[in-house]
Amino acid sequence: MREEVAIRKRKTSLLAGTLGLALVFAGGIGVIVSPQSALALIVAMGAGIVLLLVAFLLLRGPMTALSRKAPK
Repeated sequence: MREEVAIRKRKTSLLAGTLGLALVFAGGIGVIVSPQSALALIVAMGAGIVLLLVAFLLLRGPMTALSRKAPK
């Protein structure tokens, strides 16, 4: 049961981290390409940073549960 929860949180964390990283890079490239809409793109980068923080916080507890499992 704990392992299933840990695996589910890990998958959610990977999704949030990937989306956050994509928002940060897309926002950065967008600011360079189109400086007129910099405010909206900076907000997108901020949302990406928040998603990256959420991804790291989701992994904090479950990784210890997964690391306690003995390798086969």
